[in-house]
Amino acid sequence: MMGNGATQDTVVSAARFVADFQGTPMGTLAFSELGGINSKVGSSEYIYNDARGDTVHTKQFGKTEPPTITLKRALDAAGNTAILLWHQQARAGDPAARQDGTLSVYRSGSTEREAWYVIHKAWISEVTITAMKAGSSDVAMIECKLTCESIVPGKS
Repeated sequence: MMGNGATQDTVVSAARFVADFQGTPMGTLAFSELGGINSKVGSSEYIYNDARGDTVHTKQFGKTEPPTITLKRALDAAGNTAILLWHQQARAGDPAARQDGTLSVYRSGSTEREAWYVIHKAWISEVTITAMKAGSSDVAMIECKLTCESIVPGKS
C-alpha cells in the first residue's frame, strides 16, 4: 500500500491465511499459500467518426471477469472433506453454495491481521489435489479456487 508517494507504508509479510465461510461445509480453514487474488475488466476499442468526419479511437470498459482467489494447504482428512463438500454443492448448482466470508492474512507468530478481505457470494469453482507418489516424503497439497461476485478490502 502506498502513502503519499514519498514514503511507503508497512508492507504485508504473510505467513498464514485464514478463510472463514461459516455458511459452508468449509467453515474456517487455514491455508499455507495464497496463489493470488485476481480481478479483471477487459477493454474494447470503439472507433467512430466525429461531426467533422475525423476518425476517433477510444477504449471503453469491456467484459468483466469474476474475481478469483487461489488457496493451498496440506492435504488432510478434515480440510479435504470440507473443501470437496463445498465444491460438490457448487457442482450440483445449489444456490446455498454461494456464501459471504472473509480472508485474513496473518504475520508469522501473530494473532493480529495484517490485511483482510470481505468476499461476497463465493463458491469453490475448482479443486486440485497435487500428484502423489508412493514412498515419497513430499507433502500432498490441495488447492482450491474460489470464484466470487466481489472482493473488497476489510476496514479496521
